[in-house]
Amino acid sequence: MSQLFATALLLTLGAGSAGLFAVSNQPTLARSSGPGPMQAGLLRSGAAVSALAGYLAQVEPEATSTDQPQAGEAIAANICANLPDWQRPSDLAQIKQLESMPGYGEALQSDPLAELAKAWWSNEFFSFTTYGLSARTDPLYLSGVWTAMDDTWGCYSADQPEQINRGELAELWLLHHRLVNLVWQDEHYLATVEPTDTGLQLVQFPRREHNQGLPLSIVTTTGQALAVMSGDW
Repeated sequence: MSQLFATALLLTLGAGSAGLFAVSNQPTLARSSGPGPMQAGLLRSGAAVSALAGYLAQVEPEATSTDQPQAGEAIAANICANLPDWQRPSDLAQIKQLESMPGYGEALQSDPLAELAKAWWSNEFFSFTTYGLSARTDPLYLSGVWTAMDDTWGCYSADQPEQINRGELAELWLLHHRLVNLVWQDEHYLATVEPTDTGLQLVQFPRREHNQGLPLSIVTTTGQALAVMSGDW
């Protein structure tokens, strides 16, 4: 989508401003007794401006409709967190949570944080090629995934953080969607998803490339192309 359209999208927010891959219907949810909610490492203005500029620079693929079967090499993906009953917080609950946190509060009333928050709130797909404990603060809170924070630590309880930062693993968050298929074709990853009324999935998968940005496309089972936002800072 054009930068003009992306900017318009940000301004129209409502009331408050994952062997070879075969997705199991009941993937095992790893849990960890890791750290509690994070309150540190919030974005400073410069980082927020950079993140927002990166988002606006993304090109949303044109919507398509096709019945052609997908070709490509299946990716061994791991749904490390699967919460089928999760629901994104309401606009009111989201605003109340952010305003109660040091580092957000009044900063949400002005740019660059105001527009960055709108960008995160208006997306349902987020990709990551880096990991840092404090660097997950803004993605978790600005996306609304903070309500499931205690159920995500299993995704980072072993050496997943190191693998992500070495460029061996990538991560994808699916809000109110379920992963159906993930393949490597034409030098990019193609994830097929289906919408759900509720649900959150955190998916990690081995990388086949070493690009700075993740070459990832997401489509529905009917061929509708969907936008994905990079969560890397």
